[in-house]
Formats: sequence, structure tokens, C-alpha cells
Amino acid sequence: MQGIEVGMASIQIGAPLERKSLQDLLSIQLILSQTVPYLDTPSLLHLSAASKDLRSLLVDTYPSCTFRRLDLSTLPSPLLQAITSSTEATIAGSTYRHTSQNADSVDDYYAAPLRRVFYVLKRTAILNYVTTLVLDRLTVPAALLREILCDEPFNVRILSLRGVKNLGDEKLIQILRYLIRPSRPKGIPKLKGLYYFTSPECVETRLGNGSAYPSPQPSASGVTTVPGSHLGNRASSTRSIPFGSLWTEGLGNLFHPGVTCETWAQLIEACQGIIAFDTVVCRHGRQSSIPPRIASIALGACGCQQCHAAPEPPLTFGQTPAYQLPLLPPPPLFSSTVKAGQSLPMGQNPAFYARCTACMKDRRCEQCNSWWCENCYTPPCGQSLSQNTAGAEKGVKVHLGLCVSHCLVEELYTGAGEGGMWG
Repeated sequence: MQGIEVGMASIQIGAPLERKSLQDLLSIQLILSQTVPYLDTPSLLHLSAASKDLRSLLVDTYPSCTFRRLDLSTLPSPLLQAITSSTEATIAGSTYRHTSQNADSVDDYYAAPLRRVFYVLKRTAILNYVTTLVLDRLTVPAALLREILCDEPFNVRILSLRGVKNLGDEKLIQILRYLIRPSRPKGIPKLKGLYYFTSPECVETRLGNGSAYPSPQPSASGVTTVPGSHLGNRASSTRSIPFGSLWTEGLGNLFHPGVTCETWAQLIEACQGIIAFDTVVCRHGRQSSIPPRIASIALGACGCQQCHAAPEPPLTFGQTPAYQLPLLPPPPLFSSTVKAGQSLPMGQNPAFYARCTACMKDRRCEQCNSWWCENCYTPPCGQSLSQNTAGAEKGVKVHLGLCVSHCLVEELYTGAGEGGMWG
């Protein structure tokens, strides 16, 4: 029987395989670090409660591997409520109800469940190791968020707040402006990446086997039934798209109109190189008189329908500076860095265009997402287009949000019958 030495270990070729337990496998840090990210928080808690040895391994020996990424959005609501043993949030001996007129009291009431979770984690010294925190769809008041981002022992580098409740844009913007203030101490902010704009239903996996993003399922033809036309409305149904294709597929409107305000765009510009977001600022708007706006429309990689380019160069993963690229949902599994949040599978460096709604007014077809850049097309001002007029002959490319050459004609034919749009 031959033997081979690998490092300090000796492997006997032909020797019968020794049966190993789950604890033996997880005691190898490399295996543990590559396994734990695939377990949701309830499964991880159940595993650590299976035996004293497993708990010691996961909680005491390798807490930095086990709890580096904490996804509290996967906790069932009854379990989250059970953690806060009382039916009403009692803090410092005072009970806070929904009807309280005190803003701080209301925040304390809604923050009580998560505060209790963090208290338990802090008491067991686990909170120090959490560098990626996912709070999607949960209730996260501004007071609690301020603690997470500003206080010890929180050490969060990547934070996901997609679809959170009781957190207004104004308060979040105030907190972020405070974090990046010129007089901030060295090493502040700890936060390096924030997921806030993309939908929490965007459950893309980083496993290379597809993902899901909300999109309507077509039941008939027409402008409201094309994939991507309802993305901004957070449709309940989903369709599968490859990981990383949220921007490169040309899915059209990605966000609610409310999150495209100038205030957000100005903040994202101020955070460049400090905090990354899951969106970008429209670069074409910065080259014109249009105020800064969030690039809420994903135009894909094809460019203008006529010249297949644009006045501004496309954004390219792996080539464009990191501060100009968006974070890709969901938050990374194996690392709490912006680089990991912007990383695609090996060898993929797709390019894409993204613009704001102001840039795309009367330039983009809301159905097929075709668009025309400023070099190739100037929309006519105040010119109407009747149903009996050939818009293409007038040089009109887009009318009523549809491209004249294809989608508008199709829509007219579709709605011409009884009960149709034009019937």
C-alpha cells in the first residue's frame, strides 16, 4: 500500500475510507466557510442546537465563519416575535404602543423585536463577527438603523434594507450624510455597501443556476404584458433570469418613481468611493443641463437602436471603476466587500447602459425597450400622432410610450377588436 504525504498529512492510497461525522467535516474551517453561507438563519440555529459539540464548534470555535453573514429576513415572524417574550415592547420599564405620540417611543416600539435579537447576539459576542447583515422586508426604524451604522459593537460592512418598513427615505439620507461628513473620524463609516433600491423579491442566487425577478406573466398581447414592463410595480409573479443580468438584460424600469429623486442622486454622488449602492447615477444627465438623477432604467448592452452606441460609454463590469458600478443583488455570500458584491462568474465582463426617466422621455419604447440616443433622434415637441398617420414618415420614433415602427402598430391591431383598447 503506497502512501503520499500532503503537507503534514499522510494519505494511504487504497486504504479504506474512514467514515467521518458531520462535526468532523465542519471542523475543517475551509469546508465550514464554504457551507455555512448556504444555510438560512433558522437552519443554522437548529444545527447549532443539535448538540453541545456542534454548538461549541459553530459558536465558540469559528464564530467569524458561522455568523459573518446574518440574514434575519429568513426568520419566520412567529419566531421573531417569540424572541421578544412580551407581547408589547417594553423598554426601560415603559410600554410603547402604536398610538404613542412620541416619535422616539414609536421607533422604540417597532425596533423592539430586532433590538432583542441584537441584545442576545451581543451578549454571546456573536454580533462582533457580523459583517454582512440582511434585514429585507423587516421593520427597521431610523433609531435602530442609526445604532447599527454608528454604534459598537456593530461591525457591518454590507447592509441590505430592501423593502424595509417604517424607514423613510429622508431619515435614511440624513443618517448616510452624517456617516460621510467631512469631520468623521478615521475608519468611519464602517459601512461599505448598501442594498436598498432593488426589489427584495429579486432572489438571484450567486450559484450560476438562475435567479428570479418580479415580472408579469403574459396572458395576452399588449403593452402591459411584456416581460419587464411591470418591474417597477413589484409584480408578485416571477421569471427566471441569470445572475448578474439585472442591468445587462435591458429590463426597463427597475425602481419605483419615488426613489429616483434628485436628493438620492446627490447623496450617491457624494458617497462615491465611500459607500456603494445597488444603483448608479445617470451619467448622461451629468453631461447635460439635467440635474443628477438615479439611473432607474436598465437599457441593456445593445445601445441605441440606430447607432448601437450612446454619447456616454457603457458601464462594464471588470473595467469601469468600482465606484461607478452598482452592487449586484443579493448581498454576496462569501465575502463582505464591495468587490464581491460587484463580482460576476469568472470570465464574464458584460457592458450595459443605464439612464434616468428624464433622459428617456419620448426616446424609449416601454414595451420592447428599444431606444434612440440624442445623436440619432430628436423627439418633436408638441407634435400629435393620429391613428391614421404614418408616424415613421414624420420621423417620430416613439409615441404614447411605444415605438412607432413596431409596437404601436401591433398595439393598434391588438386593440382594434371589440372590447379592445381602440374598439
